[in-house]
Amino acid sequence: MTTTISSREARLATLLNQIRSQPGQWTAGRLHRRRRASGGPVQRGTARRDLVELERRGHLIGCGPTDGRYYVLRDEVAAR
Repeated sequence: MTTTISSREARLATLLNQIRSQPGQWTAGRLHRRRRASGGPVQRGTARRDLVELERRGHLIGCGPTDGRYYVLRDEVAAR
C-alpha cells in the first residue's frame, strides 16, 4: 500500500523543519516574506493558517495579541 502525502502536509512538514532549524518568533509576515522569496505559496492567509495548524497540532505556542501574534516552538518554551 502506497501512502501519498498531500501538498498541505508536505508544506507543513517543511515549515516545521524550518522553524526547528531557525527558532525564535515566527509571524505570518516573516513566513510570508520567506515563502515569497523562495517561490512558495505567497498568500499571507496561508502562512497564518499554517502557523495556526502547527499550534493546533501541539508543535507551536501562540503568544501575544491577535493582531500581533507570533509563534514559538513548544520545546523552546519548555526549555526556559
